[in-house]
Amino acid sequence: MQSIIEKYRTILVIVMICFVFLIAYVLKNATYPPKEEVAFTAAPVKKKENPKLEKDAENVFVDVKGEVMKPGLYEVRQGERLKFVIDRAGGFTDDADKKMMNLAVKVTDEMMIYVPKIGEMEIVPPEIVTPVSGTEAGHDILNINTASQQDFETLPGIGPSKAASFVQYREENGPFSTIDEITNISGIGDKTFEKLKEHISVQ
Repeated sequence: MQSIIEKYRTILVIVMICFVFLIAYVLKNATYPPKEEVAFTAAPVKKKENPKLEKDAENVFVDVKGEVMKPGLYEVRQGERLKFVIDRAGGFTDDADKKMMNLAVKVTDEMMIYVPKIGEMEIVPPEIVTPVSGTEAGHDILNINTASQQDFETLPGIGPSKAASFVQYREENGPFSTIDEITNISGIGDKTFEKLKEHISVQ
């Protein structure tokens, strides 16, 4: 019997050591409860908008000329009132004819704003513009070589700014030779000409 115990003594010692380690491991896990697993959900990634593109889409360019302190090209917001554009250009000069300007007008892209000098638009008396009647026309005809800015504003689709551009073009280039020459004016295209050709002449 003793010889059997001595024969397996080493095995028994190893088994006892493993048993002790097993007991110690069980006791350790019983002392510290297992940690709870926390599930993390990835938050949805919000696509960033490009504020610069939005801003650029709302801005337009206008050309300010005439009696303002700082004439030039200005970038302004679409639909901004003319008053604020004039303020951006430093305001009116002392010679500006303010009564000729409608400061409530909303500006549009590529708009040319001309501020006339006092008396500039009163050189040609209104009575010089003589209406011409005719069965074909059925309406008054405006002589674009003698018309004032106020007269141009009576044409369909022509506001103060475009009316001023007619006068400015005539002063810089001389009298109109033909009525279709108005298409050389910035902002006057073929569609506008079609609306105006029955209302104007170069007599």
